[in-house]
Amino acid sequence: MLKLNKVKTKLWYLKNLDMFSHLRNEEMHHVIEKTSAMQEIKRGETLYLQGSSDKDIYILKKGAVKINKLSPEGRVITLDIFKGGTLFGELGTIDESERDETAEVVEDGLLCIMSKSNFDEMLKIVPGLSIRLNKIIGLRRRKIENKLLDLLYSTVEERLAKTLITLLDDFGIPDGDSYILKIKLTHQDLSELIASTRETTTATLNNLKKEGLIDYEGKYIKIPDKDKLASLSERSIHF
Repeated sequence: MLKLNKVKTKLWYLKNLDMFSHLRNEEMHHVIEKTSAMQEIKRGETLYLQGSSDKDIYILKKGAVKINKLSPEGRVITLDIFKGGTLFGELGTIDESERDETAEVVEDGLLCIMSKSNFDEMLKIVPGLSIRLNKIIGLRRRKIENKLLDLLYSTVEERLAKTLITLLDDFGIPDGDSYILKIKLTHQDLSELIASTRETTTATLNNLKKEGLIDYEGKYIKIPDKDKLASLSERSIHF
């Protein structure tokens, strides 16, 4: 009975991943057979490092993971933060070179790891998965390209506003007319998301609070008026 419950739990988590949501139950069981058991992950844990030869594919079932890149100047830049229900590390399926990024746990959760060989076999057997994988890769590349443009042409205040608005899509919880960003991010986390210093990020957060664009609910950031904050973020230059 315990084993059956574990299979049902894993089936529920995988069904809630966009990439696997269209699969029939028999196809889902095939996916389950190719994934490792669920394992707990803790904030601050490194899953893989930039420059490593790791080729595994990661399925985040619960929690949050950030993807970092070390710039030539040695600055840590966070490219994205993934919520539970996300597949990542997917470039290992198409790129034989070393990892170009680091994955670090931001919020405690659950994770499955799949070997490249098992993932490649699954793509061949299960119809439609390769198309969905290519779509995920394309969307993430465009997101990173837009982020790099923002880093080049936007002010720190604009970058921070846009980052908070983007995070709302995955971690925002309605609270009356406001929204609470339900993920605990330190000022250092936010500074790495906008490629700034912690001191400048702290000062910018204080300014946004004075302007009434953000507030705090315990350790969480609260956004009283999403539209006002979005209007600030939309000053960014796009080509």
